[in-house]
Amino acid sequence: MKQMNILPTADCLCREGQQTAWLRPYTMDWNTPESDSLHLEYSYNKSDWYQLNGGNGVWFPDFGSGRITSPALYLLENHGYLVTAGDAENADRRHLVRTEDFIHYTGASYTGSGWEISASYQIKKAPLPDGSLEIPLSVLKELQAVYGKPEPVLLHAVEDINVCVKPGSPPSLPEKITVEYTNGMQEERAVNWNAQAPEDTAGSHTSVSVVGRLQETVYPNPFILHRADPFIYKHTDGMYYFTASYTDMEHNLEGKYQYLYIILRRSATLGGLADGSGAYEEKVVYERKPIADGTLSPHIWAPEIHYIEGNWYIYYTTTISDESSWRIRPHCLECRDRDPLCGTWELKGPVVTEVKDDIAFTDFSLDHTHFEHKGKHYFLWAQKTNNTSDIFIAQLSNPWTLCTPAVRLSHPEYAWELHGFPVDEGPGVIKHGDKIFLTFSGSGTDALYCVGLLYAKETADLLDAASWKKLPYPVFQSSRATGQFGLGHNSFTRSDDDTEDLIIYHGRQEERYLAEEDYQPLYDAGRNASVGKIYWDEDGMPNFSVPSQRIVRKDEDLIVHAKITVK
Repeated sequence: MKQMNILPTADCLCREGQQTAWLRPYTMDWNTPESDSLHLEYSYNKSDWYQLNGGNGVWFPDFGSGRITSPALYLLENHGYLVTAGDAENADRRHLVRTEDFIHYTGASYTGSGWEISASYQIKKAPLPDGSLEIPLSVLKELQAVYGKPEPVLLHAVEDINVCVKPGSPPSLPEKITVEYTNGMQEERAVNWNAQAPEDTAGSHTSVSVVGRLQETVYPNPFILHRADPFIYKHTDGMYYFTASYTDMEHNLEGKYQYLYIILRRSATLGGLADGSGAYEEKVVYERKPIADGTLSPHIWAPEIHYIEGNWYIYYTTTISDESSWRIRPHCLECRDRDPLCGTWELKGPVVTEVKDDIAFTDFSLDHTHFEHKGKHYFLWAQKTNNTSDIFIAQLSNPWTLCTPAVRLSHPEYAWELHGFPVDEGPGVIKHGDKIFLTFSGSGTDALYCVGLLYAKETADLLDAASWKKLPYPVFQSSRATGQFGLGHNSFTRSDDDTEDLIIYHGRQEERYLAEEDYQPLYDAGRNASVGKIYWDEDGMPNFSVPSQRIVRKDEDLIVHAKITVK
């Protein structure tokens, strides 16, 4: 077993031996029951705070206005916790509710503002001036199992390098060493050793230390500006292809100028796709003029490029109407030439189904993706039923035709899927170990837009909804610490050397919400494509860390040492 050098734990994370953390309540104060509900965030140091449940509410009162203000948490002397809050519309009333774990709430009541807490409850611990309450780490872990753990994954340990050489022999230092992250994942990372490493080791029984620096791939953030729903495909020859929903910043917020093109970008490296790299070529492969006499966008959304059985295909959404932007359906383009940038693209039309009277594409449908498993080709998409956007799956007989009934895999049910609109959309697929993972995006497209997760065993019947399990919390969400908001509609790819799995997602660099009267997120060109590293937990589940987070918080944590002993 390799010896590992443990790095000091970053202050923002739970330290070894730490037994408590801090929990703090808050409301969003948009004058709605959704926003004026109990929200919770936690911290290990009272400085770095992480919002549970994707920044959505966890308890919604039934009494009074159904809206609270100024919530407070108390530890009771006998058992459990008490939550108190004012009524957002009636200053003379207060809300009370008991909880053992901040997951289940009982005994909710509604009392007058003159009520004294000490008259009814024995308080063991009151909140601190900042509103936080110290809680056992065991309580926090139970909360995280239900509402998520939106913490950064950071470098935790590096391999101890000890090299023995004979007198007069030059040392041979490893090109890569083993590192471990705070989620338990280990991998090999390249090291750049100091050029001053000794080449002459004539003396015996001496030891010297050589300094190196772990290589860290840091992609520009944003990676590509004004492109939402980003999709990157790494071809069998190593070339990278990028496409996304195209927005026109020069005509920002003017709907008729948005979502008119499918632009394909190509580079020999992933980093070469980035804006300003000078290492990519791109071409418009499809375009559509504004509809309704030039007044409305045709809504060309979420294009994806796939290579299926020797041919190229682009799936995209657009309206099937010349008068309405909203009659959108998945469509397909085909290119039979080797080079998709120079080849001819043929319009295959809307994706269709062979199944008579099936629900597929009978209403607002979008955000499609394709994946192959065990020789079968599958199609995933989002579709509205009763004005709610669900995720569906079916098998393909050819790239533009479904041959099995549509099966609903996910339906909005949690608060983080219901903000603004009841939405599950933007499915993406990645395989790892013995599982297939399906990410999707939930809620309206403001700063609370986030990513959820379904997964199934690779041996399961993927067309059986019961084969898929859904996590009750978002796995990727906004971060004030890194300035990234409204994360969603992601795809996946791999690094140039195929050693790292990466998530490609869009986000904004401003924190805005649907509650703002002047906010128009659909035609706002502020969604930009970014790249993030995926860390695999010890149980085989993906950990997406936080957006735009490096593997270390301080550059000095990338420094490693090798001990060279001459004997």
